[in-house]
Amino acid sequence: MEKKQKLILWLSAILLAVLLSYFKSVTSANFPVTGTTAVNGEKITYAFDKLFRGKEDLKISLRTDANSLNGFIVWQSKISSLKDTVQLKKEKGFLSCSIPLQKPKIEISYQVFVQGNNSITQIPAGQTLHTTFWGFVPQSISSTLVITFFLGLLLSIRIGLTYFEPQSKSKTFAIFTLISFSLYGLFLVPVKRLFELGAVNQAPPQMFEMFSLPDLIFAFIWLVVSVGMFNSRSKIWSAAGAVVTVVAYLLIR
Repeated sequence: MEKKQKLILWLSAILLAVLLSYFKSVTSANFPVTGTTAVNGEKITYAFDKLFRGKEDLKISLRTDANSLNGFIVWQSKISSLKDTVQLKKEKGFLSCSIPLQKPKIEISYQVFVQGNNSITQIPAGQTLHTTFWGFVPQSISSTLVITFFLGLLLSIRIGLTYFEPQSKSKTFAIFTLISFSLYGLFLVPVKRLFELGAVNQAPPQMFEMFSLPDLIFAFIWLVVSVGMFNSRSKIWSAAGAVVTVVAYLLIR
């Protein structure tokens, strides 16, 4: 019965961590601008990224099977008052164009227009889009960053659920949670920032550009919680640690 209870708690922790991660991703300020609309009765689906980490030019595409549509994009960099117009080209079910790669931290604004039957439609209607350029981050770094944070989130939730167990290994879990969040905030985030700022093999950026308080706060939370758990038998520490972590994840990070 005890093994079954532990399995249920682990599955519950995994489910909660996945749901929280999904909710956070789709409600993030950096979630792409997406939607589906119709121009002259033809369906168009779009997804415009707000962040771009690439080695090549930014490619903007609209999905449509219509051959009667074309269009253009008017864009400008925030460091320039000049505007440029780029034509959308038809290619294998898409209307696409490329905007030249910019230096890290440069933001561009642009408007997308689709033409058909002598009419011009802005997509999305009346909206100016924005994309910030960052340096290319290797997939190995990005994946490790996501996995490490997710592991810390999962363990913190699992620790909170030990409140319902007569006996648990919450103190051991707390150590691994602290390690995960410390590795994330103190090592992986700065490495990612080096790539984003294009500072690899160059003079290191200033300290405040390398570290992020919202990313460091999770390690601090679990340092305090771990100390409390090792100096008290009360289960309130495990429950409080989980709740504070989830709240910080949803509101701060």
